[in-house]
Amino acid sequence: MQIQPLSNQTRNEILFDSFIIENLNSFDELMEVYKTYKQNNSDKTIILTLDDLGQAEYTCTHSIMSNDLDETEGYDLSGLDKTCFEDGEHLGYLSTPSEFFIRKENFLKQTKDIDFASVCDKELTIDEDEISILERVNQSPFEYLDDQIILKIVPVENSYEGICGFPNGYFQSDLNPFENYALAKHLFENYNFELFGIGASFLGFIRNENLEDNQLKDLITDLSKLYNTTETAFNKFAELNKDKNYLILKYIEYLEE
Repeated sequence: MQIQPLSNQTRNEILFDSFIIENLNSFDELMEVYKTYKQNNSDKTIILTLDDLGQAEYTCTHSIMSNDLDETEGYDLSGLDKTCFEDGEHLGYLSTPSEFFIRKENFLKQTKDIDFASVCDKELTIDEDEISILERVNQSPFEYLDDQIILKIVPVENSYEGICGFPNGYFQSDLNPFENYALAKHLFENYNFELFGIGASFLGFIRNENLEDNQLKDLITDLSKLYNTTETAFNKFAELNKDKNYLILKYIEYLEE
């Protein structure tokens, strides 16, 4: 495994400390890296990229643009790094850690009227084939990770706020970044699941221990609401996940192998 500071290996601007991970051997190894960086940055949030890095970065860029997350109007720019300006004018996009507060504030402003109920109203669906894919992803997540993974040290306190460091959900039928935020916040507040990863199709969550039986039952009820299906559709999923402390969910309209 190799970990090195991120420089020119990304399509997105670098607004906080980030590292690229290559030559991983297992999902457990990735989780050990996650835990180490989390312990060493206790006042921040660690977000890992998951599946299809190129696509995830592409949709992240478009999410930033379409939701005006780089809008600087109304902010005091006097304390920004001098490289943010050209001929005295701001570049028009965020490019340095000194500007991250703008991204964060622009993002959080748009989350205030969104909760888990409104996420469920999005009417995201899931069929048997997709549930089978989710079962396999949760059984063997390493197989679905990209060869390159970016570890982002996002300067926010809560794990669900980490989405503003890699806002994803661009296509109309997918959950948008603010709906993903509301979903992640719900899972944290109700099950202590912390968001640890965002990919082109998946969100990854982790907690310190496995769910109790009653918690797992409540979670399956919530997943049936999220994906507008029956609780029995997740019977096998629940059985497979009862001995795991992580959870990987889709946020896109349709999953394909």
